[in-house]
Amino acid sequence: MTAAETALAVRDVDFSYGRVQVLFGVGLTVFKGETVALLGANGAGKSTLLRLVSGLSAPDRGDVLHNGDDVTRLPAEQRVRRGIVQVTGGAATFPPLSVHENLRAGAYMYGRAEAARRIERAFELFPVLAERRTARAADLSGGQQQMLALALGLMHDPEVLVIDELTLGLAPLVVQQMVDVIRDLREQGLTMVIVEHTIEVALEIADRAVFMEKGQVRFAGTATEFAERPDLLRVAFLGG
Repeated sequence: MTAAETALAVRDVDFSYGRVQVLFGVGLTVFKGETVALLGANGAGKSTLLRLVSGLSAPDRGDVLHNGDDVTRLPAEQRVRRGIVQVTGGAATFPPLSVHENLRAGAYMYGRAEAARRIERAFELFPVLAERRTARAADLSGGQQQMLALALGLMHDPEVLVIDELTLGLAPLVVQQMVDVIRDLREQGLTMVIVEHTIEVALEIADRAVFMEKGQVRFAGTATEFAERPDLLRVAFLGG
């Protein structure tokens, strides 16, 4: 792949929470149109890495590049305008607001007509949300809340969609619905980076897998190559 085909690059990043360092020289390359699954046990640094990508945190050292441009110090809102959008599982909606009000709030950057168009597109993508447009987000099932969170992210036509905890706490049937949506987005050419604990789901949706342990990247390769590494699977399942 050439540099022109690189959507996202994280280069030699360190990050600390206070005096506790949690990322150590992390590198990540995501090519345009591919889906990368970040795997690893709790505390491996996956979610922290996503925060650096989306601009919610800044590294102590290293760089974040989008389409070859340095965005290391760019605020999260400006990264959204560039096309880097993060969705956080279970925590990306406004619970007191209705489904429609959530979507209206998510479309704050657009004029009235354009916002309405994007809201209707979200309802077309997730018909169950259209059926419950007047329900409070807090009253939705876990799967419906995740669909709403994803709809809010997709409203911005992301170039790079970053999803933290795609299937967190979801029933198996809903997990498959989410997988189907992600598969459709991948076929449309959307670039995605997804934190996923369920190995089977990750291997189903990802072109490549990046395995992290104790704040470092231990493996990067195709999903098939990852599936052939019992040592990594053991750590991923058992945490060590």
